[in-house]
Amino acid sequence: MPSRRDIFVNKHFYHIYNKTIDRIPIFQTERLAQHFLDLMYYYRSSKITMRYSHFAQLSHVIKRYKEYELTLKKYFLIDIVTFCIMPNHYHLLLMQKLDNGIFTFVSNILNAITRYYNILNKRKGPIFLPQFKSRMIVNQEQFIHVSRYIHLNPYSSGIVKNIDELSTYQLSSLKHYLNPNIKQNFCNPTPVLSCFKNSVDKYKQFILANADHQKMLDQIKYVEKWIS
Repeated sequence: MPSRRDIFVNKHFYHIYNKTIDRIPIFQTERLAQHFLDLMYYYRSSKITMRYSHFAQLSHVIKRYKEYELTLKKYFLIDIVTFCIMPNHYHLLLMQKLDNGIFTFVSNILNAITRYYNILNKRKGPIFLPQFKSRMIVNQEQFIHVSRYIHLNPYSSGIVKNIDELSTYQLSSLKHYLNPNIKQNFCNPTPVLSCFKNSVDKYKQFILANADHQKMLDQIKYVEKWIS
């Protein structure tokens, strides 16, 4: 984890990303990827009183009662606006809601996934680079292009071969944006979609428009440098 605390400002948006040491593809297995999503869902709340591993062992009745409290937005540390989990890295577009919300959220999920991965693989030590990367979003243009970059990641990396299949990639928030039948209790597409007059079709067109590809890259050169 970071050796220093970055200063994150409440009600501001940040692009958060990190990758595994030596590019270990820990999220190639559905079990690890789903566990990471479960951790994101759990640790976004400031009302947690125990590790997720302990929470998962609770009886169904008690767990269901506590799950209700975890869905109350007034207790959220952060809003998850956009996310994408790749085999050896992840991207999050977050809005901080409470003081130290982003640092606490990211620290909790990375510590938890590291413990889980090490137990499964009988190993010790970190699996992610020691300090996650962060960039404050400074304007609307950067905001929508970072969102687009995150959602295009599976296609840009070759995991999704056909761009039309992006909406079925299970480890991305794009399906929450494009499918109005999905209950919006995990991520919050509203800040991005509001930039497109709340039109799902306009946002989808923006995502799929190859003409904007180079412009999109210009907006996030810091990520290209990090990946290379």
